[in-house]
Amino acid sequence: MLGVGPDTHVASLFPESPAVRETGRTVVGVRGAPKPPPVRVSLTLPAIRAAKEVWLLAAGEDKAKAAAVALSGAGEVQAPAVGAHGRSRTLWLLDAAAASELPRSLYPPASA
Repeated sequence: MLGVGPDTHVASLFPESPAVRETGRTVVGVRGAPKPPPVRVSLTLPAIRAAKEVWLLAAGEDKAKAAAVALSGAGEVQAPAVGAHGRSRTLWLLDAAAASELPRSLYPPASA
């Protein structure tokens, strides 16, 4: 289970950062993170994608744009949450506020 930040970051993989571009290692050091602490250790996207299931959690109005961007076809370097998916299942868990900017096409059809 990973939280999604308001900039679409997951783990400590921030948009456009060297860590989000890493493809050969499972863990990286992150320096100069845009929020404290500035120095961190993070799983990489290949490590996250090795999981059978990945659950992504976003709650609150400040996550609405991030959820909409990540679920609307952005690239994983620009929106790291896009690249966080499981081998068998990826589950997004959103409250109503975080889902408020999703396009209607992403909602499941209503039951009859």
